[in-house]
Amino acid sequence: MIRRHKRLLLAVLGAMLMAAAMTVTASATTVKATTNAVVRAKATTSSKKMTTIKKGATRTVLKVSTNTKWVKVKVNGKTGYVHTNRVKVTSGKLEKRVSLGKFKLTFYGGDTITASGKTPRINHTIAVDPRVIPLGSKVYISGWGTYYAEDTGGAIKGKILDIFVRSEAEANRIGIRHANVYVYK
Repeated sequence: MIRRHKRLLLAVLGAMLMAAAMTVTASATTVKATTNAVVRAKATTSSKKMTTIKKGATRTVLKVSTNTKWVKVKVNGKTGYVHTNRVKVTSGKLEKRVSLGKFKLTFYGGDTITASGKTPRINHTIAVDPRVIPLGSKVYISGWGTYYAEDTGGAIKGKILDIFVRSEAEANRIGIRHANVYVYK
């Protein structure tokens, strides 16, 4: 009975943390200005005007916040914000990225098959605790890039990720690191 309540409490707290940390990011997403669009220094209409994106011009999206309706773009070497009512998505899609906090990173190599039945790949496969990150999830690790949760491990419990590398020797050379981890929804 206590174990069930503990699990429920942990699930509720996890959901609250995910909701609080949710942002939208754009992976290779582009937008096209539907009208001349003002680019501002900050995501607010009272912010300083930096430049304008001409109607019909296309820009790559760097980031979009779910609660502000502003798209972060780079124009003429400067990074600024454009209101989403001035642009439309022309390629790619916007993905929600949920912060899971700081994780311990360990490294492994030499496996031939993962828990999900796939062959592990360098710069692609990570082992996770499936109670924290479901198998099959797309995961962003700050400073390391995007990986996929395809494996599990006996020592991978809680906020620990095991990144697949070329060999056990390389895993030992890298050692243990720490990084912020995000899961795409």
